[in-house]
Amino acid sequence: MTQTNPHAIPRGSKVLVTGANGYIASHIINVLLELGYIVRGTVRTPMPWLQDYFEKEWGPDRCELVQVPDFQKFDAFDQCVQGISGIIHVAQALPSGSGVEDIDAAVAYTVNGNVNILRAAATQDSIKRVVFTSSIVAAGYPTGPGFKLDVDSWDTCVSQEASLSKQRSAYRECKTQGEFQAWKWVEANRPGFEFNTVLPWFTIGNVLHSKIGGSTMGYVTGLLQGNTLPFKFLPLPWHVDVVDVARLHAIALFSPSVKSERIFAAAGPLIWEQVVEILRHIQPNNPRIQDSPPDEQATKGEVIPAARAERLLQDHFGQTKWTPIAASLIGGIDEEK
Repeated sequence: MTQTNPHAIPRGSKVLVTGANGYIASHIINVLLELGYIVRGTVRTPMPWLQDYFEKEWGPDRCELVQVPDFQKFDAFDQCVQGISGIIHVAQALPSGSGVEDIDAAVAYTVNGNVNILRAAATQDSIKRVVFTSSIVAAGYPTGPGFKLDVDSWDTCVSQEASLSKQRSAYRECKTQGEFQAWKWVEANRPGFEFNTVLPWFTIGNVLHSKIGGSTMGYVTGLLQGNTLPFKFLPLPWHVDVVDVARLHAIALFSPSVKSERIFAAAGPLIWEQVVEILRHIQPNNPRIQDSPPDEQATKGEVIPAARAERLLQDHFGQTKWTPIAASLIGGIDEEK
């Protein structure tokens, strides 16, 4: 850490992290514990293996897990926000259905859960910061070259006309409306805490425990088994390392200079040819790794706030730059002879 200014939330304070067993959330907890915070993590069902993991890594009384099985209950978070100084809300329910009616219900589910935790946070004078995990899709998923994303960029689904479209995506709408409506709630209710969001792109890197779902990293490890599905439905994203994402969440929580910000976690363009080349370097004797799609072109454009995020990593964690894609993949995949 190179930052010398006092933290908005001092080390030793207790921080609530929702969805503690998730890929990104588990890394956020790891970073917070490394920085000296105490963590209360939420899970939907008992997960003693996760408690054991953090106790083994960081010792007893540093991380506790509490159950919040249903975010839809009005008082779902009322107990777990007691004694908390800050919140990082990662666990936002996302649907698998694609029908219009399913999407509408799923969006309402996501937004209601987000509002419930904001409302609970606002009842506690001790809570000074709330950070939400969003997604780059909330700013608008680029489909071709020449795109430009900025802090005021939003996916088209926030417009009234978009709700009538038959070409709808449950994931995009839940992520977009989940963040958009949270900002609207904060604007309307003016709570006593500072509110920030983090918008990661395609997140890769180490999975902390075998029982933690790898999320987007799972698509990469699937390539090691010959699964080429990501080539079809995840064309040409940008990448970011999971530790960089976790650190940006921590910065959004403690940095006095980060106020009412959307932090864009996007290191640079990714093409599958590059990923396949690195995977074959890591596992040179793996015949199941398939060739990447032919004639790929990187999704070139501008993610203007990404430069701000990179500077935050430099200022607060001493990084010289975003973690390179090769380092992310090498750190996240076991060698195999």
